[in-house]
Amino acid sequence: MTGKNEKLRFDRSLEEKTVEAKRSATKIAVVLPTLNERWAVGKVLDGVKDVMDVYEYRMLVVDGRSIDGTDEIARNKGAEVIYQRGKGYGEALKTGFVHSRKRLDAEVIVMMDADLSYDPKDIPELVAPILKDAADLVVGNRFTGIQKGAMPLVNRVGNKLLSLIAKLALRLNIHDTQSGMRAFKSELLDSMDVVTRGMPFAIEMLAEALSVDARIHEIPIRYRSRVGKTKLNPIKDGGRILGTTLRLIYDTQPLLFFGGIGTVLGIVGLFLHAITLPTVALPFLLMIGAIPFFTLGLVTSIIKRHKKPARAKRDVQS
Repeated sequence: MTGKNEKLRFDRSLEEKTVEAKRSATKIAVVLPTLNERWAVGKVLDGVKDVMDVYEYRMLVVDGRSIDGTDEIARNKGAEVIYQRGKGYGEALKTGFVHSRKRLDAEVIVMMDADLSYDPKDIPELVAPILKDAADLVVGNRFTGIQKGAMPLVNRVGNKLLSLIAKLALRLNIHDTQSGMRAFKSELLDSMDVVTRGMPFAIEMLAEALSVDARIHEIPIRYRSRVGKTKLNPIKDGGRILGTTLRLIYDTQPLLFFGGIGTVLGIVGLFLHAITLPTVALPFLLMIGAIPFFTLGLVTSIIKRHKKPARAKRDVQS
């Protein structure tokens, strides 16, 4: 028994030394998109420096042409500042990711907001599974450590609903799919194809990572009230995220997408048939119309299943 305990201690010590070695050697880029964040960006960058001093890291601020001096504050705090050409949250992140991968030669990329809503102290916990080679992408779950009043009720309900839809439809074991604090291996960028520019970027990134069989983990993080005026429109952005989620369901699980439409038509047809005269044609047309959707979903699913290996082969060759 004593020998077994000593072996466990030895294995644990060896693992800790391996992680410590990777921590000091792995190049990490912390990417922060900004747009008029002068009241918070300096504090966020100070927080990053406090927890990252034992890592090899760079701080990268992707600024959306702020007019309040955000970029100058970021430079004074030691961050590299680049400017996004387009507009939107997703566009800023993509710009930062590409720069981190190609210019900074980062092996791990951390993304977070510059409004103090996320706590830099959570960064080591985010990157730890990646350094242990236990994950390729790690998502922070805000709902486990959310500060009172940090998220309005409508945003909270909307986020949970969207996360539930994505979790069930895309078979993602993630409870907070809209979280903006994540860490991932930069090599994932070589095989992912994220096209959206706005807030739906978060869910599309997860779906793309899932499509290339990335190991996705989730850890609890803290979430606080943001500093400054929010740029999120709950209804407008929520609608876009839902639309992107439906598109991703079509792309990844066409049988579920078309089968869902067919099921709705069938249920409506049965309901109308129950409350109307049997001679009324509409209920029968709806029930019959459900059949082509199920067929289309099945055929599309088979086609996409055969195309997936071809894509994987292209990714390996590239």
